[in-house]
Amino acid sequence: MNPRIAVRDIARPQRWGNTQPGMVWHHIIPFSLLREVWNRLVDQHIATAMPEARVAIRQYLVLCDRNLPDIDLLIERMRAENTQQRRASHNQPIPLDVAEVHRLATAAVWPAWNAVEGPQRRSDDPRDDYFDRFTVGLTPDETARMRAIELLFRDFERFVSTGPAPGADSLRGLAEAVSRARPVVWCDLPIRYRAEMWVQDAGGFWRKRRSGER
Repeated sequence: MNPRIAVRDIARPQRWGNTQPGMVWHHIIPFSLLREVWNRLVDQHIATAMPEARVAIRQYLVLCDRNLPDIDLLIERMRAENTQQRRASHNQPIPLDVAEVHRLATAAVWPAWNAVEGPQRRSDDPRDDYFDRFTVGLTPDETARMRAIELLFRDFERFVSTGPAPGADSLRGLAEAVSRARPVVWCDLPIRYRAEMWVQDAGGFWRKRRSGER
């Protein structure tokens, strides 16, 4: 089964637990951009024999979830979708099953470092349009993480802008960017709701608290 993501309703990891009433998980880097990065990596890994494609998709998965089991085996089994390889090889990889594809999709678009729990009714929700920068109410480590995530956002945009079939240079550049960011952004769980990060506006809507705002 091909692990490309064609839908939006990918469930977040169960280990996060439930949000508080009236809260949801907000992406920092938009879901749509993570999906596009993942789909291009999947396509190039399946369709080509470029070593850079395998390295890049592995680096991306480890960035998203370093505890994902059997990463190398799952990456190898993605190649079962390459019908030319299957005809030419006597040792054909076993295709991914539905549960494995779901596990990969969850990792690809729900990394813990990219999620913040906050009010569902937001007046400043960027949705899939731009980077959701948080600046107030963060710990020093989270502030450093936010800066690193913003650099990743730019790297991801640059990667996607090269087109649906990125070449070896683009794949290599993405792998290097991901490797640099991983020690800074990694965390086990997303940022939970904190009152100091949010302000309620008129009409029951919420927005992020701005620097210097009480």
